[in-house]
Amino acid sequence: MSTDILMPMFYMVLLTSFVFLFNVLIRLKDVVVDKGHTGSELMKIPIPSSANDLIKQADRNLINLFEFPILFYAVCIAIYMTGRVDPLFLSLAYSFVGLRVAHSLYHIFINGFIGPLPTRALLFVPSWAIIVWMWGRLALTA
Repeated sequence: MSTDILMPMFYMVLLTSFVFLFNVLIRLKDVVVDKGHTGSELMKIPIPSSANDLIKQADRNLINLFEFPILFYAVCIAIYMTGRVDPLFLSLAYSFVGLRVAHSLYHIFINGFIGPLPTRALLFVPSWAIIVWMWGRLALTA
């Protein structure tokens, strides 16, 4: 049974870990260097409205990484457990990870809008389509 499908999952965990560590660092900077908030203020959920945009966007992105990507982890495990790992599934999995990295970078550092819609949707929607494709392909070829 090929374990190649586990690597994109590892990269997603790595991305989530980097975003988590980035969150910790920017919060510490706000508390220790900038003296903008106390530590207890920045540990509250939700983040105080007085926090800067970078903190808010990084926090929201970290939350995002624990929501939608769970479907990615589940489909990758299902592909692995059914022995269905193939080049197309791998390509889709790596495409999903690449889009999520781009989404995280955009969400945290830019986060612009086109009218009322966040521009990051241009990265989110294709990643969603990949998950639907992976699940559909797995279901239809079972």
